[in-house]
Amino acid sequence: MTEPDSFWMKDMIVLGQGAPNQISKIGGQQGRCLCLWSDKTGFVRVYPVPHGYVHDWEIINTEVRKPTNDGRENSYVVFNYEQEWKNLSKRIYAQKEINRKGNKVNKKLKRPEQIALLESLAKSTFSQIRDNGKSFGLIKPKSMKFMLKQNKETSEAQTTLIDLDYDIMNQNDFAFLPYLHYECDGPCSSKAPHEQKIVEWGAYQWMRQKPNSEEHCMKLKDNYHVEEENYLHYILIGNIRKYTTTYVIVKLIRFKIEEEENTSE
Repeated sequence: MTEPDSFWMKDMIVLGQGAPNQISKIGGQQGRCLCLWSDKTGFVRVYPVPHGYVHDWEIINTEVRKPTNDGRENSYVVFNYEQEWKNLSKRIYAQKEINRKGNKVNKKLKRPEQIALLESLAKSTFSQIRDNGKSFGLIKPKSMKFMLKQNKETSEAQTTLIDLDYDIMNQNDFAFLPYLHYECDGPCSSKAPHEQKIVEWGAYQWMRQKPNSEEHCMKLKDNYHVEEENYLHYILIGNIRKYTTTYVIVKLIRFKIEEEENTSE
């Protein structure tokens, strides 16, 4: 059997990471799906990636190949992850730069650059993303509400960004799942607000502390600063493989307005 051709994607900005997943091909070890962006490629999905290899807003290079059973646009698999899972550092890594102290650090976007990029990308509504068959999109909501739902899903029915040979990590350990109820700020063909599940890995890391406590899990609303007027919010959504018109929230991005105003002075 011929090994699929690989190629490098460079200067990719890490916009978000999905919740950890168990990967059957490598014995159930945990990986996650990245949403990346560059001027050259636009939005890109890359999976699976071990925890801690890259972080949000870093600029990375990665060697990938096309998956054999994922037809979504711009979906890629980290090359040779099955054999090199314990050390993928030569397949995916952050670019480096020298900081003010003369130390070599991972290269990442500064706060004003992050907001400028999001403002340039958040031009679509949910219906425009879905109806145009886009795999990813960024939405600036007009209004939104956070909610929890009782976990009634099984691992077989779980919808994740990858949805391949993957199940969401320890699904039965979470009594509640986080959802966002929002309206688009722009021409959206849907008259009703949208309701989508949050799959951002940071949300599940928080809930893991007390997975059966509704009070604890509900504090995600405060962590995300939902319904707080002094925060900017952007919703990064992605679709799933089996049902490409079904979208989940990869990341709920927020910035405190006052802090940004002080930074720009």
